Amino acid sequence: MYAGLVSCGIVVGLTACSDTWDEHYESLGDSSGMHDGTLWQAIKSNPELSNFASVIEGCDFARYLDGSQVFTVFAPTNDQFSQSEAQALIADYQQQVADKVVEEDNTVLKEFIQNHVALYNYSVSSASEDSVTLMNGKYAVLKSTDIDGVKLLTKNQLYGNGVLYTLEKPVSYLSNVFEYIRKDADLDSLRSFLYDSKFYKREFMPELSVPGSIVDGKTQYLDSVFKQSNELFSIIGRISTEDSSYIMVAPTNAVWKQLIEEYEPYFNYPENVNRRDSLVYTNSRRAIVEGTTFSRTFNTDESLKDSAMSESSMKAYSYRKQMWGAPFEYYQYRKPLTAPYGALAHNDKVTCSNGEVYKASQWNIDKLMSFNRYIIVEAENRNSIKEVSKVLDHGDSVNSVSAVSRYVTNDNRFYDHVWSNSYVEFQPNYATVNHSVTFNLKDVLSNVGYDIYLVTAPALASDSNATDAQRLPTVVRFTIHQPGKADEKINGENGKVKDFVTTADSIDYLLVAEDYKFDVCTYGVDDEDMQATLKVETHVGSSQLRNNVYTRSMRIDCVLLVPHGSLELVDALPSDDNIPSKAWGTPGLLMYPHGKYTDRPYKWWYMQR
Repeated sequence: MYAGLVSCGIVVGLTACSDTWDEHYESLGDSSGMHDGTLWQAIKSNPELSNFASVIEGCDFARYLDGSQVFTVFAPTNDQFSQSEAQALIADYQQQVADKVVEEDNTVLKEFIQNHVALYNYSVSSASEDSVTLMNGKYAVLKSTDIDGVKLLTKNQLYGNGVLYTLEKPVSYLSNVFEYIRKDADLDSLRSFLYDSKFYKREFMPELSVPGSIVDGKTQYLDSVFKQSNELFSIIGRISTEDSSYIMVAPTNAVWKQLIEEYEPYFNYPENVNRRDSLVYTNSRRAIVEGTTFSRTFNTDESLKDSAMSESSMKAYSYRKQMWGAPFEYYQYRKPLTAPYGALAHNDKVTCSNGEVYKASQWNIDKLMSFNRYIIVEAENRNSIKEVSKVLDHGDSVNSVSAVSRYVTNDNRFYDHVWSNSYVEFQPNYATVNHSVTFNLKDVLSNVGYDIYLVTAPALASDSNATDAQRLPTVVRFTIHQPGKADEKINGENGKVKDFVTTADSIDYLLVAEDYKFDVCTYGVDDEDMQATLKVETHVGSSQLRNNVYTRSMRIDCVLLVPHGSLELVDALPSDDNIPSKAWGTPGLLMYPHGKYTDRPYKWWYMQR
């Protein structure tokens, strides 16, 4: 979560020493020294600033400019700021007060008055060019001739509590990315989610605020500081801050509606899951916004010619492997500007104070590159195994199989062809029975087709001197369990339970089920009793065991759940300069994503076989 501190009132400044100020401003050659009175008195008495003065007074801001605080004010003259414009602002301010809009959210204060006032004193000289922080947090460039391109008519006019400039016209207010989304009617659906009170909060911080007088036993604050936080900033970045720069792809209302209709069925949680409705709402919408923001720190104009790395991506190989089980480049998009379905292509670009919003009427963020990911259940992960089979031995229930971790060394020919270069060998404790191991299939999406693989390793992968008996294949059967449903055995074409035979001396990808759909989603569900499971059990007859045809030992690397249609088998490695010199996979076994969103020569995924 990202938390920002927002000052919504006035911060106490330093009262100026008039002798020092006189010397400074006289040296600029653009002031007659210290003027009598306050900034407010100067503004009020200047007929060319009457319209600006009416807004200051009508919005109850004059008390600040008439006090001891130090400000710099950039006041537009009446020439290009009319009385009718001033009255419209006052009416807008008063309506927001009547509607009980809090002061820091009042757009007239924030976008007009505070857009023309800075804390402390700023001066210009003939060669100056400074960045000024306005009261609303925006940055403005102040030169000797203008502020953000608006001509200075008079400058460096020093008064008892600050400096006054007069302007040719008002300074335009430029929304940041977060603010723009709130204003654009085409983005109402996105706004409703990002500004939802479940995520977006503000907390008053008295320890950082400036206390004033006490009225009716309560402290009145001259400056109220609030901590603004939004849980969603942790996945989309600090799009509300002025000192960062972002690109955000924002779906229009029509696109949002289409995506919600498509994505909500993917998050169909079991009825008895705690806060089910909230999980459906949040995660289906989070699936849309994750991977849509890009920090300009990492995404320069030059780098965007090749790829766009979103805030949800993992920049380091080790983090990707830890997060996703392999160094997939999820949330990173190739040729975002030029590919036919590039992530940033075919959008209307809007300039904001801290970046750009790309209004998307065509959605090019591929779910296969974002939330609809591989699920890799590593056998050696202690949380992967739900249970192993048991037998009765002298009245006690004991495990019928022992799990032994095996490792592939870098001098072995199977090195880098086994996921994480490790697997688990499940060895029978009792020769007279078949046995089983049940894996948890966590974080599955509902109504998404998965191709489910069991990946097995040969005995040679951990022992180049394995005996013939150790190298025997095995026969296994599979049972899938879904929460709330009867167990489902995997059958063959004839309706009978299907036997799967591993291949001796080879890594096997046994296709357990193709385009298999789970009825309920378990993404983010911790309750083990609500997980989908895959049971793997040996089916080797006693005579097959005695005759050394098969073994009842299982060497399991992992269970893979691959989004259906996202991969393609190839017979040989294509000759392509963009494939790494150390090829990931072997001919006949390499897999890579394909489809309209993937510029295939540039996008190769890690599938060790």
